[in-house]
Amino acid sequence: MPKSGMKAIAIPALNSVRRSGDRTKCVSNLRQIGTGIAAYTADRDGYLPGPLWTWQSCWYDSGDFGSLATVLAPYLGLVPEGDKKRADVFLCPSWQKGAPYRQDELFIVNTQVMVNGEPMNPWGDADVLYNQGGKPSPNDDAPDRARKLISLADVSLPQTWAIQDLDEQSPFPKGPTGIAKSPVHGDVRNALFFDFHVEAVPVKPKP
Repeated sequence: MPKSGMKAIAIPALNSVRRSGDRTKCVSNLRQIGTGIAAYTADRDGYLPGPLWTWQSCWYDSGDFGSLATVLAPYLGLVPEGDKKRADVFLCPSWQKGAPYRQDELFIVNTQVMVNGEPMNPWGDADVLYNQGGKPSPNDDAPDRARKLISLADVSLPQTWAIQDLDEQSPFPKGPTGIAKSPVHGDVRNALFFDFHVEAVPVKPKP
């Protein structure tokens, strides 16, 4: 076989291997985040981290109370002091290869978990806390307060995603523009579920 033909075969195969490696690294990162959430929840009487921003980036600092990376810093070996820092565990290699973006949000947290037929935000809403000047509501059921994991007792945790890849085609609440235009892993999005396992969710075409 001519060398040019061998190259034509080798390049797609190499690209496929690279894509698989990037996806595996992203899955590994989400598993670490899941381990951090589980440890945080265990240390705080069952409360999930929060309140959080709906859309999460890889940047964190001590003043960003809605950043999951900031909240989980002690569990992920991060130091949220001074200027913003990049949390590599919140970076997806496939997402990085599509940069630069106008906005750095690459994950979304599930703020609409259906409990008894009604949507509930188990993380609490950081926007509400921000609008209150950073003063949390005293009521545990207030929109700015995170819920206990047990509040999802009637939900199938292995089938309910907690964090998922974000892009402009995501079938979730409309998010920021200037992010990844399409799923960075092609035909799947990586997701962390509320039982803290990670799996690739097939991309469904938008209606």
